Amino acid sequence: MGSETSVANAAESLGVDETNLKLRNLDAAGRVRWAVETFGENAVLLSSMQKTSSVIVHLFYELGLKNEVLFVDTGFHFHETLWIRDEFMRRYRINMVTLYPALTPAQQEEKYQAKLFNFVDGQPQCCAMRKEEPFINYVKEKGRRVVMTGLMKSEGGKRGKLEPLMKDPRIKGFTLQPIFDWEEAQVEAYLKEHDVPVHPLHAQSYPSIGCQVCTTPVKPGEDARAGRWRHLRGEGEDGPRYCGINFTDGSGI
Repeated sequence: MGSETSVANAAESLGVDETNLKLRNLDAAGRVRWAVETFGENAVLLSSMQKTSSVIVHLFYELGLKNEVLFVDTGFHFHETLWIRDEFMRRYRINMVTLYPALTPAQQEEKYQAKLFNFVDGQPQCCAMRKEEPFINYVKEKGRRVVMTGLMKSEGGKRGKLEPLMKDPRIKGFTLQPIFDWEEAQVEAYLKEHDVPVHPLHAQSYPSIGCQVCTTPVKPGEDARAGRWRHLRGEGEDGPRYCGINFTDGSGI
């Protein structure tokens, strides 16, 4: 009880601005180490299995961490995404926790009499039920307080305003971006140097990978996220480019 109380108090009393001054001066491994030293088992990684979060999976391995790596299986993933999840478990023996939505894809379609992901007004609901809810419910139930992600400022868009540590009121805690100040070239160099497995679709014009039903390859000259929910946008028109699982991609920035 004492340990749980101290973690809760740390989350309540932590000054984000002051902490970010410290975190900016640390390297990625140092930021991960800070999270674990500060919050113990309540510091976790949310992994999409894309190459940026793969860097942090490897850092967990290098640091010998047993903290949870959370993966949300939406039921619509590419088989390559599930393959690399399993490859990380085999190679690094990490503490992978796979989370599932309340409804299977078939049950959801039967309940709503529609494939929600095919409609502009249905997509946010689909993402909320299949991504956000399993993640948020688990983190709140287990009392996790810091969720690490592979987001980077250099990705631009809403992520251009990222800080190392940011509040996430949904979980009464924080998100930590250990590689927030990295560039794409640094990610590539790290993965090559450490021989980290890479999602196979990255080599097939998929810079951003989500659910199979909502992700397409990106054409030369397009934005890295152009392949996300392309079917809900006309050429050059606004449309969804983010789901809500990362608070910083929504109202968080």
